[in-house]
Amino acid sequence: MSEDRAKELFFSYYGNEFFMWKDGDLDEYKSYNISKCQELHWRGELIDKLCSELEVKHSSSLNGLILIINYFGEYDLLEKVLYFISDNYGEADSFLKLRYAEELFDIIEKSKFHEHAPEYTLLETKKFIIVIINDILSNKIKISAESEKILEFNRDMPNETYLVVRTQDLLKKIEFYDI
Repeated sequence: MSEDRAKELFFSYYGNEFFMWKDGDLDEYKSYNISKCQELHWRGELIDKLCSELEVKHSSSLNGLILIINYFGEYDLLEKVLYFISDNYGEADSFLKLRYAEELFDIIEKSKFHEHAPEYTLLETKKFIIVIINDILSNKIKISAESEKILEFNRDMPNETYLVVRTQDLLKKIEFYDI
């Protein structure tokens, strides 16, 4: 029973002990004395589960994979994430495309903490981010009803203006970021 609870915690926090600690669950998780080998096995199960649940409009699985890439340095997942985004890119509205670009940039930024981060994949990711940014800036801004709800919290400017400003800010960051 305790191993089931440990696995539940591991999955709900994507294996990230910092988030467990932040929410006050790390001591409980540590009390189960789960081996690193078991954690690796669970991480594999979690990755398989998240990959099978990937959907365009519900990004929790994609966000989970990105957390795993950033926390554990699982850069082989980055290619899967890139394929998913490029395969489903046409279904995404402007806000979702921007979120994709921002999440990918976050991976690039955090890669400096992982010495084995593959430079080629990171360069391809940077190029893809620039493609996304140029697409957003050169086409009419489209915001779905789902994205509209998320953007309601940013009422200091119209949604279209807000998206363009945020996209331009990301472009400035990515242009000057060396890999």
